[in-house]
Amino acid sequence: MKKILSIITIISALFVFTCNISLGAINKQINANIKTKRVPEGTVMTLKLLDPVSSAKSALGDQFDLMVVDNIKVDDSIVIPQGSVVRGYVQEVQAPKMLFKGGLLRLNFDHIVSPTGKQVRFIAGIYNNKNVTYDGALSSKTTYSTALGQTAETTKNIVVKPTSWAWEKGDAVLNGVPKYFMAPVTAIVTAPVAGIYFVGDSIADLFKKGKNIDVNQGDTIQVQLIKPIDMPVY
Repeated sequence: MKKILSIITIISALFVFTCNISLGAINKQINANIKTKRVPEGTVMTLKLLDPVSSAKSALGDQFDLMVVDNIKVDDSIVIPQGSVVRGYVQEVQAPKMLFKGGLLRLNFDHIVSPTGKQVRFIAGIYNNKNVTYDGALSSKTTYSTALGQTAETTKNIVVKPTSWAWEKGDAVLNGVPKYFMAPVTAIVTAPVAGIYFVGDSIADLFKKGKNIDVNQGDTIQVQLIKPIDMPVY
């Protein structure tokens, strides 16, 4: 009985040893078939947000996913297929503040998932976006200066539009003589109203908060690779 058990043990050990050798050979062969292609620094990619991010709702460290919109090719070969997932997190978030200061989001793109399922480090910055700041964050770009500019434009319209209307109406009767009276009177009447509006709205804007910056689910953004990435391909 002991001899039979010993024989079975030896056969089992030989079987396991043989399987390990075979699996090792298979893994070695698979690894030998995997190559990489480099996507160069400066490559621009369009990504679609799968998760929304917002200066109103997002918190520091919140994760989000994006999807590659177009195939990325190197040497006429698709290295990053459409639909590949890029993952990132919120590196900085600032809510809007008084003085009409807008919200801010700084997004960090962490890694991309390769066609082979491997996670590859992905370092990129937001590119060609009207809301991007000089240091790469996203901002609604509302400031007290912005608010004053809007107030000044409205103030100008309070005077200009009625005055222009009076000029046109006065020009339409009695050979246009009334316009020389109607336009100046209209300007004189509306100017104090415009001044009061400008002062009042400028003071009110001191206590107003700016706008939030929102990137909604389904929105697309362009990013540019800061460092090249080596994507594994077969």
